[in-house]
Amino acid sequence: MMEVEQLKKRIDNSGIDGVLTSQIRDDYEPAGQMMINSLTDSGEYVQRKTPAHSFDSKWRVFKKGNKPY
Repeated sequence: MMEVEQLKKRIDNSGIDGVLTSQIRDDYEPAGQMMINSLTDSGEYVQRKTPAHSFDSKWRVFKKGNKPY
């Protein structure tokens, strides 16, 4: 569970920038996607594609309440 707490802290500290889901998958391989799913299922975190309406937008994870998601 230590890695999940570390990831939560990383996302919380990222603020409105969020953390790229691709980085999370790479950094916490092989469980990265499962960690993303558990965080978003908890309702505390959200995944959004940013910047919106852009061809080079990327998926990011944000703490719920941090805009621009």
